[in-house]
Amino acid sequence: AALHGIDVVAIVFADGAYGNVRRMQKNDYGNKLIAVDLLNPNFPKMADSYGIAGVRATSPDELRRELAAALKRRGPSLIEVPVGEMPDPWPTLVMPRIRGR
Repeated sequence: AALHGIDVVAIVFADGAYGNVRRMQKNDYGNKLIAVDLLNPNFPKMADSYGIAGVRATSPDELRRELAAALKRRGPSLIEVPVGEMPDPWPTLVMPRIRGR
């Protein structure tokens, strides 16, 4: 995208873990966790090194502002959003199908 000047915005929700694998290990193996925590790079700096505008948003208001700015910017942008552990999505995705909804 940087090479061709494509106007695109990538949003990285960084939880610092393989969240689904962590959840599975907690549920299936009695909370014995192996190789699920990540030491992520500084995504905005990494984006900058590729000629991509990179920023971090740590609140919903900041995300709104950064997204609005990114959508006006020429070329690609990356917004990193640090998040905590995410809730398990599977009950919401699977249970309605099982129940016929």
